[in-house]
Amino acid sequence: MTQAHLCKAAYFTALAVVLASCSAMPAFGPDADDINRVAVDGNAVTEDALPFRVVEVSAAKLPTVSEVHATFPATFRAQGFRDKDEVVSVGDQLEIRIWEIAEDGLFATAGNRETMLEVRVSNSGNITVPYANTIAARGLTTSELRELLLERYYGQAVEPEIAVAITSTESRSATVLGNVRNPGRIEIPPRGIRLLDLIASTGGASQAPWEIRVKVQRGSVSGSLLLSDIIDSPTNNIVILPGDTVNISHEARRFAVYGGVSRPANIEIPVEDAHLAYLLAEVGGLDERVAQTRSVFVFRPSAGGSAATAYRFDFSRPDALLFASAFRLMPTDITYVASADAADFERFMSILLSPFLGTVRSVDTLGN
Repeated sequence: MTQAHLCKAAYFTALAVVLASCSAMPAFGPDADDINRVAVDGNAVTEDALPFRVVEVSAAKLPTVSEVHATFPATFRAQGFRDKDEVVSVGDQLEIRIWEIAEDGLFATAGNRETMLEVRVSNSGNITVPYANTIAARGLTTSELRELLLERYYGQAVEPEIAVAITSTESRSATVLGNVRNPGRIEIPPRGIRLLDLIASTGGASQAPWEIRVKVQRGSVSGSLLLSDIIDSPTNNIVILPGDTVNISHEARRFAVYGGVSRPANIEIPVEDAHLAYLLAEVGGLDERVAQTRSVFVFRPSAGGSAATAYRFDFSRPDALLFASAFRLMPTDITYVASADAADFERFMSILLSPFLGTVRSVDTLGN
């Protein structure tokens, strides 16, 4: 037997082994029949499989994502700007201005009837000013403190007029943490500040609004929303009060796609409304060698306790791309392109059997 005949015999022996074992070949994942077999259809679901139902996507069954308008807690949304006078707190720096009608008053001198005193509120909440002794200032408004000073100076100063202002305070600030350009304690107006104005004062976030989560903590109550939800709804642009803490975090959206595509991946999509057509284009589209074009699935976990949903697209239809362009993805979706059995065999043939064929051809050439 010639060398060529020996090589051909070896080739056909190997081919027989391959054909006998091709049913055990690994694939990229389950094929369409496996998915349909496990799907919920009465009693078809097995005990060890998570329940889901398959929905064939068509013009009549094209799902729409309901617009869920997330909001902050009602107490946050009901809070308006403060309209009461500011209250003196520990550590505040106060400016007290005193005017007298005469030039020889308690403080006034010739040519100068105005006197300015600067005092700081002690840890005990008190201030000490000349000729008025110690005053418990903590918890008083500036107007209440003014009235108290007028009482203390009655009979000492000559028909005084007094003005009190808080020039610096530790309690007139909100704390901004996380993914902003200039985090830290931000001094805000005593009446409060809108949330978007506060974020802008820190330099803002550098990521897209739909990937930024804003959490507001006020005492024991907290709430969090995406920045895009705050921008889109004026009621979510709540008033931030002194003492509030705002935490900004980046939540990158990633969309998983597996199976018979050119580049399976877990990718980010830089647009707010991500659609299936965009996702498939980002991974190079369906791999024509392995993809089962009639079985492109988008698995969507259920929001409640009901069964999940697997939306099935038939990309052999001429309007499939229109459906894919209208199908809005959710961040929890998983896209899977089923692989065809024939494609698995073709892939195996091209990768593993080509060297055998090349050897046989070479031997035939030498034999001839």
